[in-house]
Amino acid sequence: MPEELSIIGDQEIPDTKNCLYCDKQIALNTKFCKNCGASQLPYNAKPLNNSWHLLKQAALFYSIYIVVCCLSSFVDAFKTLGWCLIIEVIIAGTAVLFFTYNWNHNKEILIWSNFSLLKLATYGAIAIISSCLVHYSVDWLNVTVFSTDQHFYSIFDGNKAAPYLIIFFTAVTPAIFEELGFRGYLLQILLKVADKDQAVYISAFLFAIIHLSFLSLFWLIPFALFIGYMRVRENTIWYGVFFHFLFNLTACLFQLL
Repeated sequence: MPEELSIIGDQEIPDTKNCLYCDKQIALNTKFCKNCGASQLPYNAKPLNNSWHLLKQAALFYSIYIVVCCLSSFVDAFKTLGWCLIIEVIIAGTAVLFFTYNWNHNKEILIWSNFSLLKLATYGAIAIISSCLVHYSVDWLNVTVFSTDQHFYSIFDGNKAAPYLIIFFTAVTPAIFEELGFRGYLLQILLKVADKDQAVYISAFLFAIIHLSFLSLFWLIPFALFIGYMRVRENTIWYGVFFHFLFNLTACLFQLL
C-alpha cells in the first residue's frame, strides 16, 4: 500500500510509516502500533527507566484511590459524616501531592490562557443536559430492571446543613480533586508513555472503575472520555472542573428539590 502524502510547499511529506515490527502502515507520529501494539521507538531510544518510574508512580496514586474508595463503599464503619470528611481529605491530599510532585510538567495545565465564555457556556449546557439524561436513565434502570429506588445521601439525614454538605461532597470536591488527580496528574503521566487516544481511554477507564458501580459504567466512561479529550484539546483542567461541577450539581439538585 503506498504511503499517504501531505504537500507542504514543494515537498511531499508522508503521513504514515511502516511499523518497525509487523510492517503494517500506521500514523507517522504514533508511539505504538495499533495492529501489534509494539513501541515505535528504536530499542536504544526507549526511555525505559523514566517510563517505568512514571508508571510505578501512577500505580501508587491509583492504588491509594481504589483502596480508599473500597473502604468508603463497602465498610459500614466508614459510612459516617466524620469518616466522609476524612476520606475526602485523603483523596484531595493524594491528588494535590502527586500533582505537585511533577509540578514543572503539570503546572501548565493550571493556566487558563485561552478562556472563552462561549466555550464555558457550551460545556456547561452539555453538562446539565447530560446529567439530566443520566439521572432519568439510571432511575429507569433502578426501578424497572432492579426494582429498587436508590438514595445515596443517607449519611446526611437529620443534619440541618445536609443540602450544603451534599453539594460540597458531591459537586465541589470531586470536580476539583478528581480533575486534578485524573485529568491533571494521571493523564499527564499517560501522555508521556502512550499516544493521546490511548492515554485518554486508559484514564477514562480507570476513572470509571474507582466509582465501583458496574451499572454506572455506561455513562461514566463516556463522561470521562469527554472530559479527557476536552483537557487535551484545551490544555487546561478548568473547563473540565466546571463541566464536572455542573454535571454533579445537577444530579444533586434532583435529590434536593
